[in-house]
Amino acid sequence: MRLTIAGLIAGAVATMATSTAAAAPVIKGSSGPLVATLTPSTHTPKINTLVPITVTATLNGKPAHATAAYQFLYGGAVVAPTQYPRNNKHFSFTGHFSDKLNFPASSLGFTLTLRVVIKAAGHTVNLPCSITSHR
Repeated sequence: MRLTIAGLIAGAVATMATSTAAAAPVIKGSSGPLVATLTPSTHTPKINTLVPITVTATLNGKPAHATAAYQFLYGGAVVAPTQYPRNNKHFSFTGHFSDKLNFPASSLGFTLTLRVVIKAAGHTVNLPCSITSHR
């Protein structure tokens, strides 16, 4: 079953965006001086619709030079290590970035965890967000 779910999740697509959105609760995490937040626009996205997210990172209170990578989990197991299977891309940013995720019809009804992994100055913060897509 894991390979089937990985196939479903691999169909998800992300597009870099410059706009920000905030409606769902902010997810916060820290590791030493690194503090990171994830702000999804919703925890219940409509399938085949772009869903904005915003990520911020600070180091000692100043914008951090950081990287971000996505992981998708189902039942606690990583089923898709990244949203970018072709080039395993990690975003590099300073302070904040915005992105838009698209959940395909094959993800309908599955409760997934989107984990955004932020790394900066030798510290790592995992920001987990529960997602269940709908029609």
